[in-house]
Amino acid sequence: MPVQPTYPGVYVQEVPSGVRTIVGVSTSVTAFVGTAKRGPIHRAVTIFNFSEFETIYGGLSGDSEMSYGVRQFFNNGGSQAIIIRVAHNAITATRTLQDDTPVDALTITAIDAGSEGNNIEVRVDHNTSVPDSTFNLTINYAASDNPGDVRTETFSNLSMNSEHPRYAEDVINEVSQLVTVSRVGTPPNVAGTASSAVYANVATTLGLLDATHNRFRVAINGSDPLDVILNVPADTGSLADLCSAIQTAVVNQANGNAAISGFTCAPDGDSILMSSAGETGENSRVEVLPGLSNDASTALELTIAAGGSQVDAVASIRPAETPARATLTSGDIAQADLGADGAMLISLDGSVPLSISVNTSDLATGDHDADMAVLAQRIQDGVRALKPGVLSYREFTASVIPGTAAGDRRLVLATGSRGTGATIVVSVASSNDMAAGLNLLDGVNDAASSFPIDTMLENGSEEAVTTANAYNNYIGSRANREGIFALEAKDIFNILCLPGVHDPGILADSEAYCRERRAFMIVDPDPTVNTPSAMATEISGTAFPNSDHAAVYFPWIKIADPLKGGKLRISAPSGTMAGLYSRTDSNRGVWKAPAGTEANLVGVQEMNYTLTDPENGMLNPLGANCLRTFPVYGAVSWGARTLNGADQIASEYKYVPVRRLALFIEESLYRGLKWAVFEPNDEPLWAQIRLNVGAFMQNLFRQGAFQGQKRDQAYFVKCDSETTTQNDINLGVVNVWVGFAPLKPAEFVILHLQQIAGQIEV
Repeated sequence: MPVQPTYPGVYVQEVPSGVRTIVGVSTSVTAFVGTAKRGPIHRAVTIFNFSEFETIYGGLSGDSEMSYGVRQFFNNGGSQAIIIRVAHNAITATRTLQDDTPVDALTITAIDAGSEGNNIEVRVDHNTSVPDSTFNLTINYAASDNPGDVRTETFSNLSMNSEHPRYAEDVINEVSQLVTVSRVGTPPNVAGTASSAVYANVATTLGLLDATHNRFRVAINGSDPLDVILNVPADTGSLADLCSAIQTAVVNQANGNAAISGFTCAPDGDSILMSSAGETGENSRVEVLPGLSNDASTALELTIAAGGSQVDAVASIRPAETPARATLTSGDIAQADLGADGAMLISLDGSVPLSISVNTSDLATGDHDADMAVLAQRIQDGVRALKPGVLSYREFTASVIPGTAAGDRRLVLATGSRGTGATIVVSVASSNDMAAGLNLLDGVNDAASSFPIDTMLENGSEEAVTTANAYNNYIGSRANREGIFALEAKDIFNILCLPGVHDPGILADSEAYCRERRAFMIVDPDPTVNTPSAMATEISGTAFPNSDHAAVYFPWIKIADPLKGGKLRISAPSGTMAGLYSRTDSNRGVWKAPAGTEANLVGVQEMNYTLTDPENGMLNPLGANCLRTFPVYGAVSWGARTLNGADQIASEYKYVPVRRLALFIEESLYRGLKWAVFEPNDEPLWAQIRLNVGAFMQNLFRQGAFQGQKRDQAYFVKCDSETTTQNDINLGVVNVWVGFAPLKPAEFVILHLQQIAGQIEV
């Protein structure tokens, strides 16, 4: 704004320079769409390494081509991926826990739909700071096909009171990555209570009160603690006198609070002090706290730590404790019982007995406790290894307890499962039996509680994504942001991969979406197309979109499969190529073709078909990029054409780096020129646009993105009265023309050799 001078002196005014730096956008944020073992469905999630994919989506799965593609993407230099999981008719696993009545109390629902939710176990215990009212909830997940994929979440001191700071729904649903919970039980219309322990001798207890032990605090319905000061001995002549004094002290501090003014305290029988809140409802509760000085709560056994109890109004609708596990306790085991190596048969939950071998010949050290601890660990490890995907075996435990005879010890074997059906049986092995020697055959077998609570979530399922339903899963509803349209929630992506997908309808719609979002798509051929002639037929037909926004790579690749001990797996190349794109962009720039001897494919051990030069020469003119294996260089990308790159088409966007450079410039300028909207449409604006766009293009020129040795040979920026006429101005339009001379890859390096003929004088 112009300075308005009002007094003699020097005025300072800052004048805008008109410089608005245009920042280049990312070039290799890669979106993957496909099936996964678990994870959110139809939701785009950004990850930055494969460890995050393992945490959220369960890592590698033999049924998920996408999981291998994502792994190859990061192994080959990828740095940022967006994952969209698709699944057909996925149903979420759930389980409703019951209270002690038993009546339904709390519904536990897996966050991720699908069958993997059935591997979530729920455990409840009441070992809390307020054991009569609150509960602890432990959530365990272990993948059925990967014993190392285990997660545990523990939530302590939960309440079923919606106004409590530890309300189960609020605490769990806010942070859990495995489940959500919802209260089912209806809070009873009762008052919360607090009671003392049972006094063995009331007179003796009251005699402990004096001038230095006469205070404690009471909090009602979560209010600030109220100080109770007893007048000793006037208030402590009897239990009735004490209760009356406590009630009076609390009520006198009500200050209009009905829950406090209605507070009562009275003897419960002859040996218990019972207090109750003055209001009913789910938030009704009484908490007794130690006094800040001269504490009397311990002497009166009022606090939980001193043996008292606090039962809030919702205590009756909290989930019951998880049933116990089935256990088998051996007879006494002496040091002499640890002899030669042996075996035993074990059956959990009625399964077929399986044999485990245990080394014991080295357990004669003389330290019986240490030897027994090692024995228990070996038995536990041996049983868990039998069926790592089954809960009863996976969480089987073996521990040691004192025996009945001095110096002896006993083994306690326990199933990993709980509740109805949990059993454990040890029987004699056909040879080298050790069960009898360890006194397991005549041990005490305790069955699990018969209380009908299965602690595993159930009914989670999903159907396979097949040819018949693939389109609806990968494309889906744009309005509901399903399939590829889940990317609507993301600001930008540059590359799209659908690993293993070759359905023409899916590819066509996906390419159209990439064109709309200024992104590039890497396409996989049909896995059954494994010869050059078959590939030539496929690319010449209608299997792929005729597009300069996509590229296809042939053949499929072979990589080591960690799930099968390194055995080679035939895998789609799109994820590997997306990683190579990212690495090339980072090292050389988006204008460099992701091909050549330096474009090595990390993790690729073989090709599904080994191409020769003539076969490569047949496919390249059709726009099919070949993956080759060369001595010394190994597996490399040996093609850089788009699907519009066939020689007959003669497209100006024949090459991948040219199209991707154009997309980079378009997206960067689209975002970098938004400041110009609604600015006065005249020469000052045009000059600013020329300045800022020119600076951006000059920076690319200096990095080697364009042809030419001079600026006017490499690019131009035009925005003036020639590009924007008066009619354009009247319509509110400003036209900016940007041209660039792209670098094109040297596909064919031709050497001209000629012999020099000897000179002949004539």
